[in-house]
Amino acid sequence: MHTRRQLELQTAPTPQTTRTSRRQRRKQRELVQSLRVVARKGTGRSVRRHELLLVDRAAAVRTTVLEIAAVLDQATAPDPRACAELDGLLRNGCTSPLYNRDVHVSELYATLDFVADRLAA
Repeated sequence: MHTRRQLELQTAPTPQTTRTSRRQRRKQRELVQSLRVVARKGTGRSVRRHELLLVDRAAAVRTTVLEIAAVLDQATAPDPRACAELDGLLRNGCTSPLYNRDVHVSELYATLDFVADRLAA
């Protein structure tokens, strides 16, 4: 039989887990914000002349991107692999189909399907 104090000590977060948790939550918020920026630019309004984002591709997946952003925003512990895929999609201009026309658009759909499935699980 454990006393109440022993149970509290067992479940109390350590400073390391608290820092890691805060860092993960901040990264999660950054991903959500970036997804919403992509969706907003996908509307075609306020497009800059030298925009790196392929606006036509962003427009094609706008609804899916907003749905993923909403799910990720509400997730308490999102799948790390899904977050890594989103990070690559949003920040890697060389291999991301959102920024590189040489990468086939099917890669964009496949990545978003993968992320949506992982976040829904």
